[in-house]
Parts: sequence; structure tokens; C-alpha cells
Amino acid sequence: MEPPTPAPPLPELPLQELECFAVLVHQLHFGRTALRLGVSQGRVSQLIKRLEHRVGAPVFRRTSRRVELTELGRVLAEQVVPAFERLREGYDAARARAATDRPLRLGFQCAVYEPVARVIAGLPEGTTRLVELPWADPFSRLARGEVDLAIVLAPCREPGLEVLMTFSRQPVYLAVNSAQRLAEAEGAVGADELAGLPLIEPRGPAPEYWRQVNAPRRTPSGRALSYPAGAATLQEGLSMVASTRQGLLLCERSTGYVQRPDIRYLPVPELEPTSLEVVQREGRPHPLAARFTGLLAGRLD
Repeated sequence: MEPPTPAPPLPELPLQELECFAVLVHQLHFGRTALRLGVSQGRVSQLIKRLEHRVGAPVFRRTSRRVELTELGRVLAEQVVPAFERLREGYDAARARAATDRPLRLGFQCAVYEPVARVIAGLPEGTTRLVELPWADPFSRLARGEVDLAIVLAPCREPGLEVLMTFSRQPVYLAVNSAQRLAEAEGAVGADELAGLPLIEPRGPAPEYWRQVNAPRRTPSGRALSYPAGAATLQEGLSMVASTRQGLLLCERSTGYVQRPDIRYLPVPELEPTSLEVVQREGRPHPLAARFTGLLAGRLD
């Protein structure tokens, strides 16, 4: 009896090109597709050209103003897009199930802001654990592996840590005792007025480059700022503000999360805005890290 004839090998499925196609079908924009996939716009064009070469005909019609599907592209999209969505859902579900044994430990400074909270709520229950990070020590727990991702005030230039995204650019505000009066113009404080006010800085192991951005040493005109006091946490610093004539600099969004009747917040428009960053350890990604970052990027669109 002759052995059965082996089945021919399955042809290679160009998954990368099909994924790019599925995203471009939704976006109809090469730049936005590149952002979604985390690649360059040229790479998107390359992947689509390779797919069209494999298929044997164009799947998109490109002009200087728009991108649209060809008739063949529509036929392909009807099959590929739903299949890729199911594939992504199955893959994400498997990763989420695996992650329940080790939840994504998410470090945060000051507050869990609304877009972050919505992303966490959208992940399977039990897959995320929040860890508050000290205001004056944004990176130590991440570097030691005690958290998997950290949402911290920018900038991060620490060896062994990588920035996955930067977001939430916010104007700077000054927190002062509600009984304290400054020479205000339309409710704002001039940066040079800060030179005559004792300020509270983050006091802890935060690197000097980070401290200079989040507790600037000079005004834009060059006047020196004084920080005679420090606090390890934002709440500690605000308690000091409420009981003294000292001030504290923080971002606009934080002011909404730490409202107190004994403190008022005044904009300082001449100071550079602050930003948040999502940071992880190099080479140590958690299974949910990319999913979390992608969902957060989608919330910020």
C-alpha cells in the first residue's frame, strides 16, 4: 500500500500587509494608518504596494486629496477586515487571560486622569493594578521592576527606560493659599512675580533634569526662583501651601483633581507647559503594555 501523497504546503499569508490593509480601510489616510501601526508613512506605502503586487491589481485608488478603495479592494475588505478584527479580539483575549496571573502594574503620579481611567475600565477586570508613585520620585519603582508601566511627568531620559508615548500637554498653574493676594492681571500670574514668592519643589530622588522642567529654576526673563521647601508628594505640598505663604507649581489638569477650599489656582501662562509620558523598562514589556498604550492613543484622538 502506497503512503498517502502529502498535501501541498499552505501558501504564506502576508499578515503584516493584510493588517496594514485592514487599518487603512478604516482610516483612508496613510499618515493616520502609520500612527496606528507605529511605523513610518513610507512603510505603510511599501506594505500596500507589496499586497497589491501579491494580489495582482490595485486595492486603493490614491489622489492628492483622498484615498479610496477600488472595486477589488472593496471585495477584499469585506473578507479581510472582519477576519482581522476577530483575529485581534482573539489575540487580545488570550493575552488578557494570560495577564490575569500577573496584572499590569500601572504607576501614576498625582492622579489617574479621565482618559487613563477609561482605558483601564475598558480592559478585562483584574488585569490592571494601580500603584501611586511619589511626586518627587517618578522613575525608581519602574527601574526596580515594581511597576510595569508608569505615567509620569515628562521628561524621562533614564538609561534602561523607554518612552512609549507623550501626551496631555498642559499649561502651568500656581497653587497659593486662598487668603493670599498677588498682583494679578485677569487672574493670571506673571512669571517674574514668582521670583518674589517662596516655592515648594518635589523633594526626593527625581533626577535634576526632570526637576528643572517641573520646578524651573529661572523665569523666561532670567530671574531666579527660590525653593526653600520641598515635599515628597503633591498632597503634602498642597497641605504646606494651605498653611503657609508658599506657592507650588502644577499642571492645569491636576488642579481639577485636588480642589480645596483653602487653596486657589492661578495660571502662569509665561511658563512652558508640562506633559505626561508613558514609560516602560527596555526589553521588559508586559503582555498588556502595547494594548494599553494603543487604547490610550485612541482616546486622545
